Amino acid sequence: MKKTFYLCAAALAMATMSCGGVQTNNNQNNEGENQDQQTEEADEFGNEESYPWVFPEGQKNGELKEGETVLSIHSFYPNKIKESDDPANETYIYYNATLKSVGEKKSMVDNVEMPNSLIIPIPEGQTAKKGDIVLTWWQSGSGMQRAIVTDDSNPKQPKVCYLDMDWTEDGKGFANSHANEQLKPNSFVVLKDGEMTPGQPIYIEGDYTKLILLSAHEKYTLCKGFAGKIGSYYSQYVKLVPLHQNLQPGDKIRADFVGTYNDGYTVEKVDETIGRVWAKDSFDKTKIFSILDVLKE
Repeated sequence: MKKTFYLCAAALAMATMSCGGVQTNNNQNNEGENQDQQTEEADEFGNEESYPWVFPEGQKNGELKEGETVLSIHSFYPNKIKESDDPANETYIYYNATLKSVGEKKSMVDNVEMPNSLIIPIPEGQTAKKGDIVLTWWQSGSGMQRAIVTDDSNPKQPKVCYLDMDWTEDGKGFANSHANEQLKPNSFVVLKDGEMTPGQPIYIEGDYTKLILLSAHEKYTLCKGFAGKIGSYYSQYVKLVPLHQNLQPGDKIRADFVGTYNDGYTVEKVDETIGRVWAKDSFDKTKIFSILDVLKE
């Protein structure tokens, strides 16, 4: 499998997540001129042929402990690596699982061997307070979620409002329907401003591609983007979105549109309790966004 090195121009409004190489915005888009660099980047870590991203395959996201809960794409990864012609361009969903054993480069998640870089640990003993944003999963369903704590009367089992689900005015959105859902103990990790840890909302400097951080390396950052696609970006262009931006009515913001923080939005109101922002677009139409889906100008 060839690991191609991709470069995206800064003038593009949106970068695609269509490669196993590195994406950036440094205006280098002449593939011929960068062929030597492509080969160097692809071979830098000695990844196995099946691993489709330019990233240290065996890098651990913190301490991995046998028996602990993790988030992983183990339900998808093995089959797509074997069957897909372009596994880097596939959709991947992170589910909760149990870490069975830990290896230097790969570990066993349930009964599937997975690269350590694609495993997100959920350390035991976490507590949360009201207003904290946590990385977890949809507890009455499945799939990785970020959520805001709405009730901390039991800090080890807080109640939350999910931030990666839609909130609607008619109350029929998934986030509305599962508001104040109580998390199980040892099923979440608190996200903190300024830390390059899994689950953090991030964007790419220049083109404002909206992403979720999966694993951070000094040179590269592995990210999950629109439609569940995973890509590797140069870390120097990866910027954290503040978890708490102190948004006020009238503020000019960027907001998510098909995986990009687009400009032209104005804040109407903010409900910090449920982590939602009402904003008008340039056509004077009001939309509701998660606080992770907006970026203050």
